[in-house]
Amino acid sequence: MARSPRSLSLTATCLIAILLVSSPYSDSACAGVITWNVSYADVTSSSGVGFDDPTEGAARRETVAAVLSYLNTILDASGIIDLKVNQSQTDGAGFLATAGPYFFTSSGFSNGFAYDHATTGNDPAGSFPDAQATFDFGYTWNSGTDPVAGGEYDLFTVALHEIIHALGILSNIQSDGTSSLSNNNPGRYTVFESLLARGDGTLLFGAGGDFVGTTTDLTSGDVFFTGANATAANGGNPVPVYAPSTFESGSSIAHFDDGVNSTMTHSIAAGTQNRTLSAIDLGALQDIGWTTHSTVPEPGQCLALAAAGVFVAFHLRRRQLRVHG
Repeated sequence: MARSPRSLSLTATCLIAILLVSSPYSDSACAGVITWNVSYADVTSSSGVGFDDPTEGAARRETVAAVLSYLNTILDASGIIDLKVNQSQTDGAGFLATAGPYFFTSSGFSNGFAYDHATTGNDPAGSFPDAQATFDFGYTWNSGTDPVAGGEYDLFTVALHEIIHALGILSNIQSDGTSSLSNNNPGRYTVFESLLARGDGTLLFGAGGDFVGTTTDLTSGDVFFTGANATAANGGNPVPVYAPSTFESGSSIAHFDDGVNSTMTHSIAAGTQNRTLSAIDLGALQDIGWTTHSTVPEPGQCLALAAAGVFVAFHLRRRQLRVHG
């Protein structure tokens, strides 16, 4: 994908990670807390880079742990998410990061394996991971949770954005309207997509998992997320979705548009810090099926660290965030 000078992109893809596990508190404050099994390929392979970097690796893993701990204060689910963080890239030539869930490829709407495993407690695919991510540490990062400096990309902000993709705020549609998972229409699309409409209110997807819009809609700048909770948080107006005049695989239709108060817009500038979900973000998660805590437990109260990890391939959908410096 072409990039403008000093621009970076993040996409969703497979990963291997270190294991974060919710500790076995019986306290009600920890009820509805997700167990995150995270394994890092950098660590398991002793790569010496990325999350295994001798100087920054531990801080980077702690930052990802802080993101997951924060999400456990938001999401009211008591299942498991198996998250794999692949071996880090270090060339600084592509996307900042990628992440996304795995899916079955049959036609219909789904949030992916991460949602299924977390909300039902049933593992959708046994030994396969639920989601994965990859980071490129060839760029200048703020690896910790201290305030980000100018010229740095904030790992907490980027990881939060990517993990929200893995939880279901993403699109599987290709420029021709087919699903990227099956190359068909009808195909496997996301619940997020099922709530997309034109500005006149016409839905872009039928109930059976079929795209009923036109390819022109995908580049029209006239696509909106119509979920009731996100719409209410946006002052009663459907939320604009990123649909630029040239279709950008991994970015188009998978993000809210520029100017929306959200961590899920398609771009982020160096020096930017956005470490909390907005009311629109929370509404969108509720609209696709997530239940959120009415009482927020203390961040970190219900998390402990462990270890693990191997990588296995499966069907996954990547999403990307363009980052401008």
